[in-house]
Amino acid sequence: MGALSFIAVGPDGRVALADEAAAQLFACPADHLVGRPLADLLAPPGTPETATTQTFRRPDGTVFTATVTRTTATGTAGPCTTLALRTGGSVGAAQSWSAAIVRSARDAIIGESLDGRVTSWNAAAEQLYGYTEDEMRGRPMAELYPPETAGEEIDILRRISEGESVRIYQAQRIHRDGHRLTVELSVSPVTDADGRIVGAARVSRDVTARHRDEAKFRWLLDATALPIIGVDANGVIQLANSEAERIFGYAADELEGQPVEVLLPVNVRERHAGHRAIYVTDPRMRRMGEGLQLAARRKNGSEFPAEISLASIETDQGLLVAATVHDISARLVQEAEHQRLENELQRSQRLDSLGQLAGGVAHDFNNVLAIISTHASILEEDLEEAAPALDGAREAVAQVLAGAERGARLTRQLLAFGRREIVRPQVFDLNDVVRDVQRLLAGTLGTNIVLTADLAMRPAAVSADPGRIEQVLVNLAVNARDAMPAGGSLSVHTDHTVLGAMDAALHGLDRGPYVRLRVADTGTGMTPEVAERAFEPFFSTKAAEGQGTGLGLASVYGIVSQAGGTIGLDSAPGVGTTVTILLPAADDVIPAPDEPPGTEPRPGFGTILLVDDERDLRGSIETILTRAGYTVISAGTGAEAVDLAATYSGRLDLLLTDITMPGLSGREVADRIRALHPAIAVLYMSGFAQRLLTSKGTIDPEVTLIEKPFNRRDLLAAIDEVLRLPV
Repeated sequence: MGALSFIAVGPDGRVALADEAAAQLFACPADHLVGRPLADLLAPPGTPETATTQTFRRPDGTVFTATVTRTTATGTAGPCTTLALRTGGSVGAAQSWSAAIVRSARDAIIGESLDGRVTSWNAAAEQLYGYTEDEMRGRPMAELYPPETAGEEIDILRRISEGESVRIYQAQRIHRDGHRLTVELSVSPVTDADGRIVGAARVSRDVTARHRDEAKFRWLLDATALPIIGVDANGVIQLANSEAERIFGYAADELEGQPVEVLLPVNVRERHAGHRAIYVTDPRMRRMGEGLQLAARRKNGSEFPAEISLASIETDQGLLVAATVHDISARLVQEAEHQRLENELQRSQRLDSLGQLAGGVAHDFNNVLAIISTHASILEEDLEEAAPALDGAREAVAQVLAGAERGARLTRQLLAFGRREIVRPQVFDLNDVVRDVQRLLAGTLGTNIVLTADLAMRPAAVSADPGRIEQVLVNLAVNARDAMPAGGSLSVHTDHTVLGAMDAALHGLDRGPYVRLRVADTGTGMTPEVAERAFEPFFSTKAAEGQGTGLGLASVYGIVSQAGGTIGLDSAPGVGTTVTILLPAADDVIPAPDEPPGTEPRPGFGTILLVDDERDLRGSIETILTRAGYTVISAGTGAEAVDLAATYSGRLDLLLTDITMPGLSGREVADRIRALHPAIAVLYMSGFAQRLLTSKGTIDPEVTLIEKPFNRRDLLAAIDEVLRLPV
C-alpha cells in the first residue's frame, strides 16, 4: 500500500493541521503548510466531496496525484474538514486518523444517542466536566444540566432528529464537583452509511471566564452615567446599556437588531447612513458632528439636544462602534443662564459707568444752573417794581427761571440714575404710596386706560425715600400710558417674598424678606434689543419731539438701586410690559411724631460766612444775602474761609458752604470752623453731594443741605429755617 498523509482544513478554507507524512508528500515542512489556503495546493482547484483521485501542487511547483477521503465534523469555530491523502492505503487508516483528531481535540467532543445517552467521551470532555469516559458512557446527558434547564435537552434531541444542527452560545452545565460551567455548545446530527440519523455529536467549549468577563463588562457598561449604544459596521444596534434604556425609553432587547437611525430625528436619518459609511472607513475616537447642533429621538418621539462621541473596536463579529450619547439639555440651560448673568453683569457695569459720568455732568451743570437761577432771581426782584414798559423783560426772566428749573429736573434725574441723589429714607407702607399715586393718576391717564391695584393684605413696609418711590410709580405709569395710545389696562401689584441663597445671588441681593412691586401694562411692548437698553439714560423709542427725554426709566433704575433693591423688565411686542421691583422689607411702620409748632424767624439777622469756588455764583449769592439784610463774609476756598474765621473777632451765625471744592471739602471746612466758633450753624450747598452721603447713599440727620440749582426764594427760606430764632 502507498503512504497515507493527513491534512485538517478549518472553516476558513486554510490548512489547520498537517502530519509529517503530508510534509514529506508536499516536500516542505509541516508548519509551511499550516495557514495556506487549500486552493493553493490543488491543481486545478477543487475539493472532492467523496473518495476520489485529485491532483495536488507542491510549493516547488511539482504535482502529484492522490486518492482523497474527506470527513467533516462541526466544532465551536465552525465545520472542520479532514483530508486523507492516500497513494495506496485504506479508508480504515483515515478513520483512525479522524479518531485521533477527536481524542486530541481541545474542545469537548461527545457522542450521544437519540435517547440522550452518552456514546463517546473524549479527553477534553473529561477535563471540562470532571468525569471519565467510563463514568459517563451510557449515562443520560441531561445529568449535566442544571435543574431549571432540564427541558432544554428534550428540545435539542427533537431538533437533531429532524436533521437540524443546534448552536447555543451560552449554556449552563454542572461539573462533577457541583460548580456551574458556562459552555458554548454546538450539536450536529450523526448519520449511518444509509444517511439515517442515528445520534448526535456535541462539541463544547468552556466559556466561563469569558462569560465572567462579559458580565463584568456589562456591569461596567450599566454602571456608567452616560448612555452607550454599540453599533456594527452596517448600522445595526448590537447592545445598549441601562442608561440608554432610560434616556431613550426602549428596553435593550427592543433596540438590539434595529438600525441606529431609529434613535435619530426623522429629518436626518437619510443623511446619517452616508456619514456612518464614511466613519467606518476611518474608525477612530472622535466627536460626532463637531460644531453642529445634534439631537436624538426617544421612543415616544420627543427629541433632545445631544453630544455624541464615537469609538470603535474590532471584535470576532467585526467592527463595533460605541456611541456615547450625552443629553446636554441641562448644560444648554446652564450656559444660557450663565450668558444671561454675564449680560446682566455687563449691563450693570455699563450703567454704573454711565452713572458716574452722569453724576459728574450733573455737578458741573448744577453749578451753571445755580448761577443762572440766582442771577435771574435777582433780576426778577429788581423788575418787580419796574414800569409796565418792562413787562417783556419780566417775561424773559420768567422764561429763564423756567428753563433753569427744567434743567434742574433733568440733573435730578441724572443724579437719580447715577444713585447720587440725596435721599432721606424712612420706613413707610408701600401700599399707602400706591394708593396715593392711584388717586393722583386717576384723572391723568385717560378714560381709555383702566388702572387697578392688587395690594398685599398686610403692610408692605420698606425703608426708602417715599417721594422717590412715588416718582418711580409715576414714571412707570406715564411710560405705560404712552405705550397704550389706543387704551388698555395698567395694574399695580404688591406682595411679600423671601429670597433664598440661589435667588438672592441671581438678583445680586442679600437673602431674606423683600417686598415685590409689579407694574404691568397691555401696551405695544418692546423687542429684546430695546428691552436690553431700556434703563440707559437718553435712550428713548418715542419718536415725537419732546415726548420723552430717555431719563424716565434710567431714574427709576437709580432710585431702586439706591434703595437697596433691584428692578427687572419683561416685555414682548404686542403683549405688553411688566416691570418687577424688589425692595428689602423693613420692620412694621412706626407713625412719625407730630412736628412741634414752628416759631417765626427774625429775617435778615446775623453774619454769614459764604464759601464757594464758583466766583459768579458766589457773587450772586452775596448780592441776594446782602439785599436780605445779612452781613456776608465770602471766601473762594476752604482754606481762605478757615483763615477768615480764625481772624474774625465778631459772631459768625452761619457757615454757607459748597461741599465739593478744590482742597478742603465743605465738610472739612465746617469741622475746622466749628472748632473756632462752636455756636455757628452750617448750611451746605451742592449739586453733587456724594461726599456727604453715607455708605447707604443717605445723608446724616444732622446735616442741612440746599441742592443746586436754587433761586433767591429757595435760598432765603433754607437760611431762614437754619437761623430760626425766638422773637
